[in-house]
Amino acid sequence: MNSPAIIICNLNKLFRLYPDPIKSRILQAIFFWKKFYKEKIALSEINLTINKGEIVGILGPNGAGKTTLLKIIANISRPTTGKVITNGRIVCVLALGLGFHPRLTGLENIRLAGMMLGMSRKDIDSKINWIINFAEIGDYINYPLTSYSTGMRARLSFAIAACQTPEILIIDEALATGDMYFVQKCISRIQEITGSGTTALFVSHNIWSIKRLTNRCILVENGQITADGETSRVTDAYYEAILKNEVIRGASSIADLNSFVGTGEAIVTSIATINSENISTQNLTSGKFAKVLLEVFATKHLRTISISIQIMRSDGVFITAISALSGGTLNSEFDFIEPIFTLGKGSSKFEFCFKPLLLAPGDYSIDIHIMNMDNYDGYISNHQCYFKPRILEFNVTRIGNPNRLITYYQPYSLTQFDPL
Repeated sequence: MNSPAIIICNLNKLFRLYPDPIKSRILQAIFFWKKFYKEKIALSEINLTINKGEIVGILGPNGAGKTTLLKIIANISRPTTGKVITNGRIVCVLALGLGFHPRLTGLENIRLAGMMLGMSRKDIDSKINWIINFAEIGDYINYPLTSYSTGMRARLSFAIAACQTPEILIIDEALATGDMYFVQKCISRIQEITGSGTTALFVSHNIWSIKRLTNRCILVENGQITADGETSRVTDAYYEAILKNEVIRGASSIADLNSFVGTGEAIVTSIATINSENISTQNLTSGKFAKVLLEVFATKHLRTISISIQIMRSDGVFITAISALSGGTLNSEFDFIEPIFTLGKGSSKFEFCFKPLLLAPGDYSIDIHIMNMDNYDGYISNHQCYFKPRILEFNVTRIGNPNRLITYYQPYSLTQFDPL
């Protein structure tokens, strides 16, 4: 059995919240027997053992205490009580930051961040070309960080951390930004590092990445560990916790919906997924009733409108299309149809009902196309009224029956015949 890489015993962390950061602190220093602050419990009675070579995902809603726990393990922050024992050199990427200075160039920030991670000048010089090639930011490496996009900073930050092979690797939302290609590249690099025996702690709200990287997960809620075990079980518990606390909401904001491709003759003003209990949520259950509510605003009378919903899995696999043009789609009577609508000027509402939802457990997103069939000639045509990819994300669970390697459940009948 592997020896422990991290041991956490009776860990507690309290923060003092001062209503006035200057006046309250002065009063506290003078009248030390009184309290001019409120106490916030960030972590409570954390006990945890992580063995060498384990890759552990840490899940939890915002404010649960995940980043605080990682900072204490990385010795960036101190616990109020309890102790943390680590066995090995730690490299951490916390919230896309490695101490970058915005006025320095990318090249200068590589040297600065490398030294902050404990690398020698010789080590940094030997890794610079690898870092630049991995980050793929081209000539921007010689420009100040103020000219970088968030994704470029993320790539550079991760590349600096990933150029090493530490005993303990800590990653906190390092894959929160970046395109799918970069995320896949980062996951491959993490798998290379951990394949050599490195212990890894991985925090992300991207459940697909967690499932790809880890076999064990920990769920943190309100500063306490509420679940610890096999990844698929803990991710299901995470979704249940989100639904219970109403953290996930089913509707996208209007500001997000106003960013689209198309003529704008008809646009989506609201969208939501509804579960079998008629609750607006992004957490749906396989085998139960579900629906997508859509509100569309037309700037004028439109005679022949087609609305297409395309469902994609989080790893980029195309799953299905509802009201697709080519070949039509199946309705509840299992007939292929291509529904066409007439829109009056103003708002119209639509319901896409699934009786039941047969998607297998996983994470999905919805792309929406609204086409005017009078002048439509292809998905990439400017004639479409509205197109927005990933307009809404949702997840599907089925507690106790994960079946995460399949895409959907196919209804069937089975008959046994007696031997002749």
